[in-house]
Amino acid sequence: MLSSGDSDPPEVATDFSEERAPAPGRAWLVLDRTAVLVVGLVAGFAVGLSFNGHPGAPTAETGANVPATDKTPTSGSAPVATAGPILADPDARPELVQPVDPRVVKRVAADGRLRVGVFGDSFGVGVWDGIYRQLPKEDGFDVLRFGKEATGFTRYRSLDLEKRAKEQLAADPIDVAVICFGANDAFPFYADGHVQELMSDGWKKIIGDRIDHFVAAARSTGAFVYWVGLPVMRDADMDKNMRAMNAFYAARMKALGVPFIDTRPLSVDAEGKYNAYLPNPKTGEPQLMRTPDGLHMIGVGYQRITAGLVARIKAYDARVRHEAGRDRPAATVAAVAGKPAGAAR
Repeated sequence: MLSSGDSDPPEVATDFSEERAPAPGRAWLVLDRTAVLVVGLVAGFAVGLSFNGHPGAPTAETGANVPATDKTPTSGSAPVATAGPILADPDARPELVQPVDPRVVKRVAADGRLRVGVFGDSFGVGVWDGIYRQLPKEDGFDVLRFGKEATGFTRYRSLDLEKRAKEQLAADPIDVAVICFGANDAFPFYADGHVQELMSDGWKKIIGDRIDHFVAAARSTGAFVYWVGLPVMRDADMDKNMRAMNAFYAARMKALGVPFIDTRPLSVDAEGKYNAYLPNPKTGEPQLMRTPDGLHMIGVGYQRITAGLVARIKAYDARVRHEAGRDRPAATVAAVAGKPAGAAR
């Protein structure tokens, strides 16, 4: 089991009946899943401490009480998330050249706010915090937390992510979607009467279909979608799995026309290796970025790996505001002029 620090992790009562009960003789599968879930919960607590709290922070944790009419996609379901247009310039940022959904323009024109919804597991919750701290409310951004710890695409018996996203978005339509899953999915799981080995054809088919449907749900209110990859991990075997997961996600996102944000280069030291301490972007001095579990990050670490994405969202926001004929909030203008713009975040 992965270490979560000096003290032993707490015992956690968890339902491991994913899809169906584990097959006889597959106890190792239960042990592997226990390890990552316990680490996720313990690390989530540590990450929470690093955030210093968010009184009044926007959240969409519960979603709306909307009847679920769509069935969970099966391994044979066809992809529903269509790919974006092929760009003549492969380096062009699609959010700056693809048409903005009219629903997004209409919402921003109405109230001058760009809504960013962040989906994911415990790591995704950290990504939400990093983005939330860099897109201030007084600048016209609402950064909503749609993530939930200990979730993933291999755990649909516990929580159907697509169904949950549809319920959340029915209550809170968004203009930008940020997705970050993976740490709980880098394992075999039981489905269709068999253990689906990690990265096997069966695993890729089932998880790939679920991802396609999830991206379609995220796009359902006109949102532009980004997928955030996972950083380097301290444990060599875990890191090998994370590299495989990132490659799988990146290929899937390319087919769907979704930008994949590679965080690995931002999570290594000058030698390209895992290091809990990385240079502070302002001073260059080493600064703690990771939690003791070797998987998650503390608040400043999440800000580090999302800074480039935040810049892209700001550029998209400027484009949407131009099309909506909506200026930046007065608070931002006042801040630029050296006047108070409200309480600091």
